[in-house]
Amino acid sequence: MNPDQVGRSEWIETFRSRSRRDLRAGWRRSGTAQAGFFLDETWGSTHRPDWAKRGLLIWPRGRQWLRLEQRLSWPDGWFDDDSCRARLVLSWWAEQMRLWVDGVLVHEGDLFDTACRWPLPERCRQGASLNLVLELCSPLHDDGALISSHLDLEPKAGDSDSEGTLLPAALELHLAADGDLPMHWADLDPRGAEAQAAIATHLHQAAPPRGSLHWLGHAHLDLAWLWPVADTWQAAERTFRSALALMRRWPELRFAHSTPALYAWMEQHRPSLFAEIQAASRAGRWEPINGPWVETDCVLVSTASLWNQFALGQEDSRRRFPEWAHELAWLPDSFGFAAGLPAVAAATGVRWFCTHKLAWNAENPFPHRLFRWRGRGRSELRSLMLPPIGRRADPMEMLGEQRAWHQATGLETALWIPGVGDHGGGPTEELLEEIELWERQPTALPTRAGTVRAFLTELEQDDQAWPVWRDELFLELHRGCATSRPDQKRHNRTLERLLREADAAAALLASRGQDSGGSDWRPLLFQQFHDILPGTSIPEVFEQAEPVWRSARRQARQERDRRLARLPCSRDTAAEWSWWGLQPLASWSPLVRLPAGVWTVDAAALPQQAAAVGGTWVQLPRQHGSCSVPLRREPGQLSCLAEPRNPVVISSVASGAWRLGNGLLEVEVSAAGLLALRDHDGREQLSAPLQLERYRDRGEFWDAWDLAAGYRSHPLGVASTDDLQWLDQGPLVAHLVLRRQLGASSMRLDLRLKADTPWLELICSIDWRQTHEVLRLDLPLATPAVRIGADTSGGVIERPAKPMTAHEQARWEVPVISWFASQSVAPGGGMALLLDGPQGVDWSPARLGVSLLRGPTWPDPSADQGWHRQRLALMPFSGAWSDAGVPQAAIAFREPGWCAALPAELCQWFPPLPLQLTPVALQRHDGGCLLKLINAGSSRCRWTPGGEWRVRRQTDSNAAGAVVIAPGELVSLVLVQSS
Repeated sequence: MNPDQVGRSEWIETFRSRSRRDLRAGWRRSGTAQAGFFLDETWGSTHRPDWAKRGLLIWPRGRQWLRLEQRLSWPDGWFDDDSCRARLVLSWWAEQMRLWVDGVLVHEGDLFDTACRWPLPERCRQGASLNLVLELCSPLHDDGALISSHLDLEPKAGDSDSEGTLLPAALELHLAADGDLPMHWADLDPRGAEAQAAIATHLHQAAPPRGSLHWLGHAHLDLAWLWPVADTWQAAERTFRSALALMRRWPELRFAHSTPALYAWMEQHRPSLFAEIQAASRAGRWEPINGPWVETDCVLVSTASLWNQFALGQEDSRRRFPEWAHELAWLPDSFGFAAGLPAVAAATGVRWFCTHKLAWNAENPFPHRLFRWRGRGRSELRSLMLPPIGRRADPMEMLGEQRAWHQATGLETALWIPGVGDHGGGPTEELLEEIELWERQPTALPTRAGTVRAFLTELEQDDQAWPVWRDELFLELHRGCATSRPDQKRHNRTLERLLREADAAAALLASRGQDSGGSDWRPLLFQQFHDILPGTSIPEVFEQAEPVWRSARRQARQERDRRLARLPCSRDTAAEWSWWGLQPLASWSPLVRLPAGVWTVDAAALPQQAAAVGGTWVQLPRQHGSCSVPLRREPGQLSCLAEPRNPVVISSVASGAWRLGNGLLEVEVSAAGLLALRDHDGREQLSAPLQLERYRDRGEFWDAWDLAAGYRSHPLGVASTDDLQWLDQGPLVAHLVLRRQLGASSMRLDLRLKADTPWLELICSIDWRQTHEVLRLDLPLATPAVRIGADTSGGVIERPAKPMTAHEQARWEVPVISWFASQSVAPGGGMALLLDGPQGVDWSPARLGVSLLRGPTWPDPSADQGWHRQRLALMPFSGAWSDAGVPQAAIAFREPGWCAALPAELCQWFPPLPLQLTPVALQRHDGGCLLKLINAGSSRCRWTPGGEWRVRRQTDSNAAGAVVIAPGELVSLVLVQSS
């Protein structure tokens, strides 16, 4: 070590010894007769030598309680005048912490409130001793630790430190800010009064540190995580009351908090408290930093959901807090951010985006603290990487943040947002006293209390000089979240579909001059919080979410059906059924299963096939746009049924092997699985059979969050059977069943090919009993991929098939919403995997892969256990994936329309979109319909709705017969029918 550094440390520690007493050696196990000192126990040094080397007191994981005690007296040699006070300073890593003094509980903490600076009572100075009892509960997933325990002496007022108790910390600050020691310091004895006087004089005369801090109180509050939602309301109330009380005693305090959903709960259930919050907001001291309805997941939700998150959050914030401009999205803790977020946020008036999570990157530090984040359609957000959340007012930490900020941005004034977080809490009396103590010290950074918006406004002056980021903000961590708790993803995708259909039905009513009101998206948006939808909460969270999901689904379904029943319909009472496709797709080829009988449309018989599981398969006429088809079941039997479009043809190619084709694709199967797949031109798409494998997946700290990086090195095997069972054998549907054994788990794999459908459907039904494993499906590609396109929140992203940069190599598992596709070299073509909901995926030039299931045990010991049903589809295509309509095919696969016992007209209610355009939402609008869509392709697309429809952008005033959508653009269009 540098001798100069040794000397500096010696000076600091020598001065510190006058005003600090280490208490680690004094702790004994409480209630144990003649117990030895805990520091002498060997468990910690044996099992956690790295922690023990740092002096931590350690005990085993698994929610084991440790009870320590010691007798505390005023240290000999300490000053006893009343200008100073002593604090008991503790920090811990424990799920619960309680500090008792003489039998009185004086402080409680947990994994998030991890430190305290408790002031010793005056009686201790006057000779009384204190009996300290410390109760600590280790985390379930990690060993517990008492990190520090000592007494600190400090002045009662920062401008009066005659005893020099702040001198060691002040010297440390001075040296950390590139200051030096007095001349000839090496000739002085650090223990002597002369050295102390020399240092004090030197620090008083030294230049103040460069830079400053803009600070405000904050309390990050997860809506659910290691506690249920009901506990969140209580935590929010405690936090908000505490912040308001502190504001009354500390006039300079400003406090910022996010989440419109929390404010809505307060307004409804705690109206007097909410009135105080509004009053503090009007006074400029309480700052709502909202953006979306909750601090949402931003990589697993559909574009429609993300848009509603922002639209509802912004609308609610403007209503509750009209005194603020709401141009800020505060998402400090979400697990990554899709490339489409700038377009969605900008569409709702957001100009600023703030997060901290990318500081968690495990492989590549994110390169910017301040940047402009640009989406594909050139939407742009000013973006700020926040300082750490949940921090206190330690002047060394504050200096470190300012220096890191200055190095990254060249700017002198940094932001600091102290306050207990994750489970709420916010600023504390101790925290504010520490800020006050140091604000007059010449070695500490100058501080200024203010708002987030004031800090951002100052930054904007030079925004054109900031770097531009044209990519997703991928978190290089937590890659298992797209796969954990698939039940939450299933609920989410089902409710998303129902709400979109209910909105579309309302839009069709509005186009016919009828108002039906809006749909309630709030239950869905709440469950998309970033520790619920990813599956990273305790079991109680999901148990309590289950009835919410079911109730919201039932309500959305009923609302959709009520609205459709109000549309003009046929008076033919014999038309007892109808089929509906509410998404304005370029083309539908409906194939549905109905009760047994002979079905007709407009007196024309339909192609039919008896279904093995009951009823009959019926192929409806092709449809376009948003449409309805009345269905009539005729009595008796017709002598002749219509010929199907692109029927399924089955032939035997070898013993136990079969070929299935429908003119759009062809596959070969046997009991061994899917052997071959060819496109409509007969080109091979697979280089080897479809592969199913399971792997060991453990060793990561954040169990439900993280997929083990080296899982492919630990295959566990899948046992096949010789059983191949046919259910349906054409001409409308060919359906066969394979079975697999996955350790103690079993799997049924259904392969289904339908007439006039360009994909092969795979249905995975799994009774999953494995833990710390991952089940994978891999598709070996016959034609190497050069790029990969994928559906993400807010749009589409393309990535290289072969990663080249360190950032690309870190994306070895990414979340996908509903599809991803390989793209080969010219003349193009590739393979698309259509998904029934978000999944974790990966790829290489030779392979596409999907993670189906995992088996984490923390924080939910039985997270993925039980029965699961997951649908995928394999779709070969020619040319580019956008021209082949892969995004629209993913919608048709995931939302194939549905049949209802409801009368209807044979009608196109809304015009179809070109294949290059992807509908996001169809909603009611004054005098017409509001259509939100994305041009996912790489070229401009001109859309002419045709008929009596006129179209305009929502921001324009004049409608026209056509509109041009730029590549990557996310746009809102208003369509009206001319009279």
